[in-house]
Amino acid sequence: MTPDQFGAPVPPMPAVPPMPPGRPVVGRDRRRRWAWLGVVLLVVGVPSGWYFGGGYDRWQDGRSLQGLCGGTLDTAEVKDLLDGAGRLRGYEISPVGWLANCGLTTPDRYGSLLVDVAWDTPRAYDALFKLRRTRVVRAEGVPVVPVGAGWAGVMSAGGDGREHLVLALACTGKEAGRQLVVSLTADPTRDPDGPKDDFASAEQRARLGRIGARTAQRANDIWGCGAQLGGKIEQVPGRADIVTAQPGKATGTCAGVAGQVRESPADGTAPIEDCAVLMPDDPKTVGLRLSAYYPPFDLQAKDGVGLARGSNEPGVDGSLSWATAKCPGGTAVYLGNRLEPTTASARDALAAFARHSAERHGCSAPALP
Repeated sequence: MTPDQFGAPVPPMPAVPPMPPGRPVVGRDRRRRWAWLGVVLLVVGVPSGWYFGGGYDRWQDGRSLQGLCGGTLDTAEVKDLLDGAGRLRGYEISPVGWLANCGLTTPDRYGSLLVDVAWDTPRAYDALFKLRRTRVVRAEGVPVVPVGAGWAGVMSAGGDGREHLVLALACTGKEAGRQLVVSLTADPTRDPDGPKDDFASAEQRARLGRIGARTAQRANDIWGCGAQLGGKIEQVPGRADIVTAQPGKATGTCAGVAGQVRESPADGTAPIEDCAVLMPDDPKTVGLRLSAYYPPFDLQAKDGVGLARGSNEPGVDGSLSWATAKCPGGTAVYLGNRLEPTTASARDALAAFARHSAERHGCSAPALP
């Protein structure tokens, strides 16, 4: 025995017997069980968190936007257009009769954007249908204003929720004589518990115009239209730009028309133009409605008022009268629809309206009824 510091013997420590075979190492097993539990949590928990946290929906949203509408649709500004929606989902619609036909929705806030691309025959009719300008000649239809910036297009005046944009591209080269028609219909997002937004703001209208213009530019390239395109859209007129002008003061679409009128800004590229002649004793009532339709919408306008397709002759049918003019790319039709008895001459008003509109669009002098 080894003595301690005082010289007393110290007995040796008893030997620790060896661990019997098969006995578990508790600490090591516990660490191993925790490691496996961590693996299980990673394998099951992370995907579940990704799925229930919206990761799967966002992945599906991203996939749905790839190559949408045959690759024509640029979605860069669509989220901003639909009020900064958190999610944006795209989907294709039946391609029958269309070159491209698709839609986008904001699943969280109910907004949508529908996009159509087609040749003018027969789909120009559908664009007029959206503007409520087919068949029912006594209906006002949706008031329109020019898109501007060199684009042959119109947009609904705004302020009433849903917005419509129509652009027409006159093709050249091997597609000469045809036109590509691009139509967009935007339904704004809304808070389920709040009011519905609209496109009355100048910023939103310009944004929709740019989305339509980029879609038209891509369609022009994809289908080899070779059309002359417009420039960048900075602003588009709205409802506030449809104004009442006193007699002799009209400078827009009603230029030259006698009496008090309600007019829109005039643009020589707009394929549709409107002018309303107001009643002298009741300026809130429209006595005569004037409209101009240029290719590719002239033939559809003729169908809508019951005229023979392809007819270039002016005429009168009850309270409805129409004039025509030869224009680049086809024939323009100018309609005069007398809604109320008026002392003003409907023929003189139609003649002035058609003459000024034809001059803006580089057409011949109109043939009058």
